[in-house]
Amino acid sequence: MVQLPTFELPKYIVARGHKAKHVLAGSATPYLSIEDLIALSSEPDKTEEAFGVIRSLKLSDDMQQGSLAVRSAIARLYNSESSSSNDDSKRSDSGSGSGSTSISISPEHIMTAIGTTGANLTVFQTLLDVGDHVICMYPTYGQLLGVPRGFIPCEVSRWEMDPQRGWELDLDELRRLIRPGSTKMLVLNNPSNPTGTHMDADMQREILDIAREHDLTVLVDEIFRPLFHQGGGGGGGDGAKVPPSFVEHEYTKVVVTGSMSKAYGLTGVRVGFLVCRDEALLERFINARYYTFMSASAIDEVIATEALSERCRPAILRRHLGYARKNLELLEAFMDKNGDMLSWTKPTAGATAFIKISSSKNGEAVDDVEFCRAVLEEQGLLLTPGSLCFGEDKVPGEERERKMVDLQGYVRCHFTLPPEKMVQALEAWDAFLQKRRAAPS
Repeated sequence: MVQLPTFELPKYIVARGHKAKHVLAGSATPYLSIEDLIALSSEPDKTEEAFGVIRSLKLSDDMQQGSLAVRSAIARLYNSESSSSNDDSKRSDSGSGSGSTSISISPEHIMTAIGTTGANLTVFQTLLDVGDHVICMYPTYGQLLGVPRGFIPCEVSRWEMDPQRGWELDLDELRRLIRPGSTKMLVLNNPSNPTGTHMDADMQREILDIAREHDLTVLVDEIFRPLFHQGGGGGGGDGAKVPPSFVEHEYTKVVVTGSMSKAYGLTGVRVGFLVCRDEALLERFINARYYTFMSASAIDEVIATEALSERCRPAILRRHLGYARKNLELLEAFMDKNGDMLSWTKPTAGATAFIKISSSKNGEAVDDVEFCRAVLEEQGLLLTPGSLCFGEDKVPGEERERKMVDLQGYVRCHFTLPPEKMVQALEAWDAFLQKRRAAPS
């Protein structure tokens, strides 16, 4: 019988969202409407015409991998980044076994799914067997740990990020965790949820070299991929540097997943996707699709195709990257002002920051669950408690693991919302911290 652990993150937010005046617990950009997409388009008449096709659209389920139109639009996400990026990672590197290249992604490499969660689930269900060993970076989005461990079930080891070193991952630790002949998959999240950090081209190459050595399949949830904040951002037509996707390296046993939700503000458009250049793996995913959901929504794929067009996509990302940059400035000033209680690694990508809260009296980490309860009750501010929503206790039978990252005191803070809302939320948070400082020991 399947024993899935409670998915604390969505459960926590859904149960409390109606109580909040200020919401910093989420991770998606503001939801867009069809009217918003038309208004953002550089050619609104053509965008309106594209949506008009829905009236005469035949609502069939005969698309084996998703419509050619939406898969072509998804492929352009990678190929346009490859051609426009100034990142050194895009040069051919014959000296590295998994060297980054000018690899082209085609529609044939892509399969649509029901959101990123659906794409991830397809990969797990297709490639893992009971008792397989999986390595997953930690902390991370709960599905990436919970499904292999509770649904398959597999043995899962955590590859732990180091908060003392800017949430870095240790490659020697990865080598130590691999069990030759037993380890089947490495699961990553890049950019990282909740930390807001990301792996650059060099780190990607080193990870994939290790994966190649041990014949591991690498699954990378890249749902936040378009959101990069160093050097101006990424993917929004501003000429900024964009690190490669994990699928844009020579090693082909790589599957990356994404969707329309976090960066594009289209969570209700349930179009997710996976990208894989290994033909045999992709055939297995398509077969699993026949057994499960058969087809994504034809209407949703029309909307996604237009949103990812050159008419709409650059404007959407410019807006949301603009929100992120402004809010990171606001958040950094807030952190500096409250440095006696707050510490962080400033995000370089994604939509969330992972902030540690300590007592101003003794410097010890606060009870993050209690802190989030109190700030919601007193200020109407909803934050995500890190230890509850991203932490987990040490799992019996995982004696090989030497350490356990302590997430007590951490909260996840969302920063891709409209800046005026960010200002109000930070004012509420600041008032709460002032009250905490003034309270007797």
